[in-house]
Amino acid sequence: MVMLQVEEEEPQRRVKRGLECNGKIHVCCKRQFYVSFKDIGWSDWIIAPSGYHANYCEGECPNHMSGSTLSFHSAVISHYRMRGFGPFQNMKSCCVPTRLRAMSMLYYNEEQKIIKKDIQDMIVEECGCS
Repeated sequence: MVMLQVEEEEPQRRVKRGLECNGKIHVCCKRQFYVSFKDIGWSDWIIAPSGYHANYCEGECPNHMSGSTLSFHSAVISHYRMRGFGPFQNMKSCCVPTRLRAMSMLYYNEEQKIIKKDIQDMIVEECGCS
């Protein structure tokens, strides 16, 4: 006797990713940026890591922007802005982080005890227009 177990697979979804900045992109994108704790004078209380890739967002958010750089909420507000409605008529869209990631750190607290903690929203993963 042969017994088979069949499971239905979830369809693969395409993941939207933000743009990585390079010399050719001028719209909202993620720029790589390394923070050295020594450079900012924090190496005396942060044990590890010695630094990290914080990254940041930069670029233009034109009114006609669409796709992964614009959230649905921002698209709705953008339509109001383009038509000159309400308080949005003079407001410009900004390039901001849309997904951030935590980072583990080892550091000394106020009592000089060593603490290991996952710090939320430390690393910019994706950017989009607000």
